[in-house]
Amino acid sequence: SSSALPIPERGGRGGARRAEAAAAAMGQSQASAVARMGAALDESASSIYADKTVEELKALALERRIPLPPMSSKHQLSDRAVLATLLRTYDAGFEAAAGAEAREAHTGSPAAAAPRPSPSSDAAKASAMTVLQKIRDAPGHMGCDIGGTLVKMALAIPIEEAEQCTFPEAFGNTGRAHSHLELDLQMVNGRRFVLRFVSGSTSHLELAVQHLGLRRKASAKDLLAQAGVDPEDDEPPSCASAPAACFDSVAAARKVDESPQHFARCHSDWGGEVFSHSQRTIRRIATAGGGACKLAPLFRDALRVEMEPVKELSAVVDGLLLLAPHALEAAGTGGSGFAKITTSSGAAADLFTILEDGTAQTLAWPEPLFPLILVNMGSGVSILRVGSANDNDYVRIGGTACGGGTFLGLVRALTSAQTFDEALALAERGDARHADKLVSDIYGEDGCKNLGLPGGLTASNFGKLCDDATAAECSERDLARSVLQMVTQQCVLLATAFAQREGCIDRVFFVGGFVDEPNIIARKAIAANLRALGGCAYFLRHSDFLGALGSLKCALRALDENG
Repeated sequence: SSSALPIPERGGRGGARRAEAAAAAMGQSQASAVARMGAALDESASSIYADKTVEELKALALERRIPLPPMSSKHQLSDRAVLATLLRTYDAGFEAAAGAEAREAHTGSPAAAAPRPSPSSDAAKASAMTVLQKIRDAPGHMGCDIGGTLVKMALAIPIEEAEQCTFPEAFGNTGRAHSHLELDLQMVNGRRFVLRFVSGSTSHLELAVQHLGLRRKASAKDLLAQAGVDPEDDEPPSCASAPAACFDSVAAARKVDESPQHFARCHSDWGGEVFSHSQRTIRRIATAGGGACKLAPLFRDALRVEMEPVKELSAVVDGLLLLAPHALEAAGTGGSGFAKITTSSGAAADLFTILEDGTAQTLAWPEPLFPLILVNMGSGVSILRVGSANDNDYVRIGGTACGGGTFLGLVRALTSAQTFDEALALAERGDARHADKLVSDIYGEDGCKNLGLPGGLTASNFGKLCDDATAAECSERDLARSVLQMVTQQCVLLATAFAQREGCIDRVFFVGGFVDEPNIIARKAIAANLRALGGCAYFLRHSDFLGALGSLKCALRALDENG
């Protein structure tokens, strides 16, 4: 399935894999062109399918139940390229999910014939699985937000265990621990926690969980077999009845297999902290975002994690209110001020705006705070009107599908950038005027004065690409900047219109991964537009973690209610 495919890497096989993925969904003529492009990008790579005929390749594809695009006997070379790319893509996905030994068994070819991952890739995979297991077994409570592009986690670690539960700043290919965002939280019952924040690519997380699940199952079978228990038994022994040899120690499990330990919760509710080495252990995690439903079976099977769905927009609003101190004091969070958050010593203030020179200016929370406009810019964009700090006192008043996913997807298609950070780096060095047609390009400076319009306004995104002469002057950096500007402009126009209608142009909060810390260009443009209209754009340091914080709040609230 597409979810098992690895994320393309920059250059080399990355170009071929993008071509292969496209070929699987296209018709013959388009697929042939894409396959030729992939072959050109990957011509130096060895392939176990290099000497096979079209009929042999077809037979292999049918054996693996791979859907085939239309074929034509007149284009044997292009058909062969399409089939080879489809088979290589299938093998890459299968190998990512099940490992090289499974690939050898499936293809009948020696595992050594396939390109081995680089040591850095092996190290990245190992570090991702180690941290994933550590997060899964972390003490305290967790809130998670699994979006279409990124997964964000907020962990409440009991203060007495915080020093022993830390995470590396970087792990895997995309995993990050954001130590500069740490917060202190104190419950009204006196319990204290340190809030820690972790993020990573959703697709990379999915692959890591798949791989970890396979290794855990293999290790569990070995342990049961050593204890004289049938590994195929659908009803493994319970905590009380299992032979002690099954679960003598975590160290024993590690000797059998290098995968992370089986140390996990035997019983877990929002307040439960009971641990065991049992195979039937379950941990419940409050989770917002589409992944709470889509990935629930995978997490349940691979990690014995039960995702408790939290409404995504409610989580974002609750996350914002959890950070608003005077809002909590005035109305409580959902009628019960059960917790108080304070910024860690020496950390920057949470609320700010961006000045014309690009510097951040710390702001106090506006008073009155309500009503406010909350613009959540993730893969897509949702615009909410929040009426008060009471439960569910918000409404989604608009949105657009033109968001962060649009930016990254288009930049990947148009340039050499492959990650969000690479796309932003290109955009920072680009000039959108080389790609966009401006009002002054159509009317001239004098005409703009007669119209009463600034000549620098965008008349048409990518309009200059319609003409060969002007298109030749446009670099990939300019394309990236133009895409970023297009997404930003669309969002600001919508948010401004709704804020003016609701009478709160001075209380517009922009949150989500697209306006997180690295994207200073978008922040600056948004702030300038709102300022020009007499309003104020607010940003938060925890912009990308509001959904995770709101989910965590659900767990903490239940803990407070249950004593």
